[in-house]
Order: sequence, then structure tokens, then C-alpha cells
Amino acid sequence: MRNRHKVKGLLERKLEDPKHKKQFEEGYAAFELEVQILNALEEKGWTFSDLAREMHTSKSNISRDLSAGGIHSATISRIIKMAEVLGLKFHPLFVPRKKERNILLQIHRLLAV
Repeated sequence: MRNRHKVKGLLERKLEDPKHKKQFEEGYAAFELEVQILNALEEKGWTFSDLAREMHTSKSNISRDLSAGGIHSATISRIIKMAEVLGLKFHPLFVPRKKERNILLQIHRLLAV
């Protein structure tokens, strides 16, 4: 029987570095938020222009906030307004680090229903 060695991918190797792992984990929450907004736009059949019109802002502001990690620089009030016009409710949530994984898994399960 041949011994098969698992070859680590670039992401897996980078995540071994605690500094890179922390940056990845912190950025992932913002990425998920962006994806949720983009999915809501798709479900409504809206473009960035449609969202901008409903928010009384410019398309370039929406593009800035929802492209290439721009959500990091969006204000909480802008995110709340996006949620409102998309028929959603934004819930900022602090969770204990030790329970984070379990809590987020439960939330994802509830949203999948």
C-alpha cells in the first residue's frame, strides 16, 4: 500500500501563521456580511443602481461599499440602511470567543431553514 501524503494548500499553510490566521478570521466576518447583502440584492433582482436609488445615494457609494472588501469602511448606519431597504434587519452581535464557533453554527442552521 502506498503512503499518501497530504499536500497543504497555500491557504492552509498561511493559516499556520498566527498573524495571518487572525487577519483571515477578522476579514471573514466582513466577507460574510458582504455576501449576505449581495444575495439579498440578487433575490430582489436589484442592481447597485437600484439599491442606491432606494437609499438616496450614488451608485459609486454602493460600489465602494460592496466591492473588494469595501464593507470594512462602510459605516454601521449605512449597513443598517442597506438592510432596511432590502427588507432585512441588521443585528450586530458580540459573542464570547470560547463559544463563537458553536453560536455561529447554530445561527447558520437557523438561517438555512
